[in-house]
Amino acid sequence: MSVSPGHFADFLSRIGHTVRQSGGLYWFNSQRGVYSSFPFDQSIDATKVVLPEILGRDGLIARFGCPPGQGVESFRVLCSRKDYDFPALRSRTRTQVRRGLEACHVERVGFETLRERAIPLNADTLIRQGRRVPGNLAAWWTRYYEEAAKTEGAEAWASFVGSDLAAYLISFTMGDVANLVIVRSSLKHLESFPNNALLFRFLSERLRSEDISQVCYGYESIQSDLQSLDQFKTGMGFEKVPASQRVEITGWLRPLLNRFTCPIAAGILKAVGDAENAAKLQGILAWHQSQPQLPSVPSRRNAA
Repeated sequence: MSVSPGHFADFLSRIGHTVRQSGGLYWFNSQRGVYSSFPFDQSIDATKVVLPEILGRDGLIARFGCPPGQGVESFRVLCSRKDYDFPALRSRTRTQVRRGLEACHVERVGFETLRERAIPLNADTLIRQGRRVPGNLAAWWTRYYEEAAKTEGAEAWASFVGSDLAAYLISFTMGDVANLVIVRSSLKHLESFPNNALLFRFLSERLRSEDISQVCYGYESIQSDLQSLDQFKTGMGFEKVPASQRVEITGWLRPLLNRFTCPIAAGILKAVGDAENAAKLQGILAWHQSQPQLPSVPSRRNAA
């Protein structure tokens, strides 16, 4: 059964994102001022991107996949092995998965289980990544789980150590692709390798399903400091499938976002405890400076 990406678009709208359609894709504000395209496994011809349709009045930057030669050389993280099993894993990862499966019980769960038990894991993940825990964390994730429960193609899986929830994931199917969008884990049980056990069981089950052709774990991050996460994914049997990525910046901002101003802005963000957005800002500038020059992409101003 092919699941329309419109269901994911409706879900994003219900939890507070702005969603638009342009060029045959959906676009949503993945963070303030930044619009990203989905389905995540699809690209768009960068010369046909209509920036005003995507950015509207609130957007500053669009990020998307594009054909080779139009953007920065990058990759998608995919797994399409229908025979997925231990041979797909790196040797060290096999040991971690076996230990995880010995210590953990993995199963598909309802979103009500996450609503009741998973919110602390979101805080733990932020703390482990050196990120700030927002004051509205519980309210945000409660709404997320409640709306995901109403969404076709959404599913949740969890690993447990005894009766404790040790890790969980959320996947949204679009077309015949299962998209991993959330993976969270508890600081208390990291030594039991709950993420390894969780992903192994999920991939084993979903890739054997007739309605799923592949599992997508997104694009290469725009942050340059996440190599260890990429190594974890490839160790679990995901492949780095070559792809190009591109960022387009709204016209009035381009002169202000340069190699002199970005380090200053990044320094301010780090000083106020927002190292993640500082790293993303630096990544956006690096990509924008290194990507190929193309025929002018329409800006909001000249499209009026």
